[in-house]
Amino acid sequence: MAKKFEFASLNNSKLTDGFWGKRTENYEEIIDSMMDALLNPTNSARLINFAIAAGESDEKFFGAHWSDGDCYKFLEGCCYIYQTTKDEKVKDLVAKYADLIARSQEEDGYICTQITLTDKGRWERYGFHELYNMGHLFTFAVAYLDAFGDDLLIGVANKLADYLYEVFKSYPKELLNFGFNPSQIMGLCDLYHVTGIEKQYQLAEIFVNMRGMSGEMEKDGIRADPTGKVKKAGNFATDQNQSLVPLRKETMATGHAVTSSYLYSGATEVYAITGEAELLVALERIYTDLISKRIYITGGTNATFVGHSERGSLTHESHGTAYELPNKIAYNETCANIGAAMWALRMLQVTEDTKYGDMAERIMYNAGISGSNLELTRYFYSNPLTFKKDEPIPGEWAQYKHKSSRRWHTYTCWCCPPQLLRTIAGIGRWVYGRGDDALYVNMFTSCDYQDEHMEIKMTTNYPYEEKIVIEVTRATNQKIKIRIPAWCDAPAVNGDAVTAGYFEAVVNSGDILNIELPMRVKFMQANPHVESDRGMVCVMRGPVVYAAEGVDNQYSLDEMYLYVDKPVTATYEKDLLGGVVTLEVMAKHIEQQSDLYYEVKTQGEDTTLKMIPYYAWANRELCDMNIWFAKA
Repeated sequence: MAKKFEFASLNNSKLTDGFWGKRTENYEEIIDSMMDALLNPTNSARLINFAIAAGESDEKFFGAHWSDGDCYKFLEGCCYIYQTTKDEKVKDLVAKYADLIARSQEEDGYICTQITLTDKGRWERYGFHELYNMGHLFTFAVAYLDAFGDDLLIGVANKLADYLYEVFKSYPKELLNFGFNPSQIMGLCDLYHVTGIEKQYQLAEIFVNMRGMSGEMEKDGIRADPTGKVKKAGNFATDQNQSLVPLRKETMATGHAVTSSYLYSGATEVYAITGEAELLVALERIYTDLISKRIYITGGTNATFVGHSERGSLTHESHGTAYELPNKIAYNETCANIGAAMWALRMLQVTEDTKYGDMAERIMYNAGISGSNLELTRYFYSNPLTFKKDEPIPGEWAQYKHKSSRRWHTYTCWCCPPQLLRTIAGIGRWVYGRGDDALYVNMFTSCDYQDEHMEIKMTTNYPYEEKIVIEVTRATNQKIKIRIPAWCDAPAVNGDAVTAGYFEAVVNSGDILNIELPMRVKFMQANPHVESDRGMVCVMRGPVVYAAEGVDNQYSLDEMYLYVDKPVTATYEKDLLGGVVTLEVMAKHIEQQSDLYYEVKTQGEDTTLKMIPYYAWANRELCDMNIWFAKA
């Protein structure tokens, strides 16, 4: 095993309060709201499809090809809610659908309601998302076992994995690209860690190996159909689903930003099991390309809805070309942003390099959660970096698809709500990690941890306060390793200066670690190759990116120029947006014209710009929002 640590089970790690604990305090409202959507006859994800497949309903199938997978994600999130709350109503809800899912499985192990309840055939088109659905079933099965101690779904998952192994073990040419949205790689590795059945991780490795094989074949003159229908070489090789270049030879993050993050996360899991050096080198190379050329300051990872890769492939919902990072039409699908955090955390697991933890933290305090309102009941699919109330995105087409001015409840693509639920409800798993000889503290929030070696209590209002207190209530000469983020200029533990990376200490019962991470407000600028942001500045405090909304400010945001050399006032407002630190930034208001071009204006009046955390925008009245501003 190449992992330095395993993320904690929620049986050991429990959120108590603070930023992340508060996000799901209203879990009953969240679950009721999501169930309302999942039982809605026109929502793209529908739980009733499992009742139909189990013979409990005579309705007809309705939903997207990925409906099953989004239902599994919702139920996985409910498992995490139960582990925190022990609410029997939540357990009963999950158990009801676990039974229906088990009864939906076909005799040979196959399970996908969008195929078995329709006239579609198995493995006809990669766009039918069979492996996406199955991958989320694997992960849900493991979560179900961890939450309830019930192996019902492990049996379902094992039978499904056996079926898939027989289908894919010989690398069939006609199925080379059928891992379009490859959650099955992570899911198979999750399953293997529970069962120890080696062919499960071997199958995951097969799926990694297959990525890009058809692209190599097309160089030899074997061409496939770009419509996605089965042909002799499988499906059209394209950067859109990372099939143009074999993963181990890849030099860039490319194509659909959810499929890429799932592929890279799954490949990291495979490396963690096999220790194959070439695979890790490729993943590090791709990651470096992503964070140096294709990621927003908020952690958003997919710039475009429709575009082209550097190698000429038509792409959608994808990473942009190098430095292609527009703000108003930034796509930044919520699932993709969270997927990037999932990958970064897996890279942290296998390398122990805290730069990956720093990036995961940035994503999760910004673009990772901006896709929901504060109550986690309404959602954005896309997460732009600016919004104009009086100049809204024009329509549901082309580059502007999935842009909305208000968050929605039910939708034609309902993948983001359960992604948010399972991530936020389960984030206590990411807070701590258990290695052979140490407990890792990867994120800071009020969260208790206990296992056979030690018991600790962490309290903080991070990321709004700079102090984190870790009390050791039970331990004897136990090592603890605490991630110190690189953005912090003068971090300290118990008054002693420390440096970025993992700070190590040996602790015993009664010890207290006082961690200080001073949060100096910083003005950030972009690489000059990012044309959208050239000459502009963005404001950060700690890991949080700040935005301004029109509701808080007197003047048009487009007429505000920020002073980068004057002090900024930070104020904690406990009754605003669930409790946030707001910033008062010194600025100059310079009135602008409506002409397309006109002489530069420099005269204006000094004022202040009030800013809130980006993730909290669009929780009040409809108004303008902006992150990047010109310098005064």
